[in-house]
Amino acid sequence: MGKINAAWHLAHSMPKNPTPQQRAEWHYEHALHCGCREITPSIAALLEEHGFEVPGRLEAK
Repeated sequence: MGKINAAWHLAHSMPKNPTPQQRAEWHYEHALHCGCREITPSIAALLEEHGFEVPGRLEAK
């Protein structure tokens, strides 16, 4: 696991009962701004299904 971006997490909670599109958007933004965990194969598939490129792992600073 990498370093968590606590400020990002506090400002960007996952919506309650998110649609698949909302989940994809949240996970995409999360991958860009927080390095707390790897993108799982199921999340990568969700991102691709909704037109997002799967970002690489964010390096901890």
